[in-house]
Amino acid sequence: MPTLRRATNETELKKLVSLFLKAETDIINTIGRLRSAGNVDYSQVAAMERVQAILRKLENDAWTYSRPMIEKQFYVAHPEARRVEGETTKKHLRGYLNAAELTTEQYAIIDQLVANLMGEITDATLTAYATVESALIGRVEPDAFRRVGLEQVALQQARGVGAYKALPDFVDALRKEGITAFVDKAGRHWSLHTYGSMVSRTTSRQAEVLSVLTADPEQDLYRISVNGTTCGICAPYEGRVYSKSGTSPDYPPLAAAFGKQDPDGPDTLANTWLNLHPNCQHSIAPWSPIGRSEKEIQDIKDFSSFEKNPPSVDPRTEKQIKAYRAKEKARAQWLREYRTWERYRMTVGDPIPKTFATFQKHKAADDEKYKSWEKLYREANKEART
Repeated sequence: MPTLRRATNETELKKLVSLFLKAETDIINTIGRLRSAGNVDYSQVAAMERVQAILRKLENDAWTYSRPMIEKQFYVAHPEARRVEGETTKKHLRGYLNAAELTTEQYAIIDQLVANLMGEITDATLTAYATVESALIGRVEPDAFRRVGLEQVALQQARGVGAYKALPDFVDALRKEGITAFVDKAGRHWSLHTYGSMVSRTTSRQAEVLSVLTADPEQDLYRISVNGTTCGICAPYEGRVYSKSGTSPDYPPLAAAFGKQDPDGPDTLANTWLNLHPNCQHSIAPWSPIGRSEKEIQDIKDFSSFEKNPPSVDPRTEKQIKAYRAKEKARAQWLREYRTWERYRMTVGDPIPKTFATFQKHKAADDEKYKSWEKLYREANKEART
């Protein structure tokens, strides 16, 4: 019998995430070239055209990888996610045989997920463009902020300072925040590649969850995975068994874990976020009591129960909490170093390497080359403020 071979969606996901990082890097390099240019009036216009082209390419490339990434989740890319412990291999085999075809419901879900993801990406690119435009050219809205900004430029030109000397003030927001693509309800600014990575991973995981939940209409019980290191949000919900329909008397509704879009709405999947939180790495798998002892089933019921085991309690050990914090600390360190490269590249220009990896290597070594970049950065900042 021929083997059905399909690549996992990980290739598309990694490519999609890399597109955002490349787009932000290209924009930073555009600002760096602007910093090194002499004809700033022309360079500002050229820079914005280049930024627009970069973001347009990001959108086009995202269309190329978004649908394959999501659609592959609905095939048997992860056999272990389809297996139900205690059930016969015959039923499991049926899942493989049906994997070559998608139902009308699954195609509709794929279309909706692709549309949602591309909507997020389009909004992010528009915000990123507005961020750069505001920093380089000034506010375009006809309000008091724009009027004051134009007056400052006119005053600087009257003093003979010129647009080039004024440029550090224009890019100050970029140097502090990066290329902002999204501002959340808490007022936090998400950079283009950070936000893009988050929405891509979130959509990919939503697709994976839906592929499992729609594989067998008769299956009602599912278990959320237990990950080695996890955050305080996920920890109280992982490892429990949930009811997809929300009608089981023994297990909590899956909607209670995923969170309800409408708190007063029904405990159905259509009213959930299909994830514990954005960027969550937890997966879900079918669960069955078949082949388990009465004691084992009762233990699982008790553990899953929100009354007997409240999700308000963080079940992690001190060791697990420290492991998670160490992982987050490493990620935060990477982001800080990337922001440092952004600031140096935008402030100094071409003397700073065009790739973050090269900059990071010399920074880690703290060698003479990196020290020379630090000196150039300090001098550029001092010059810009005089």
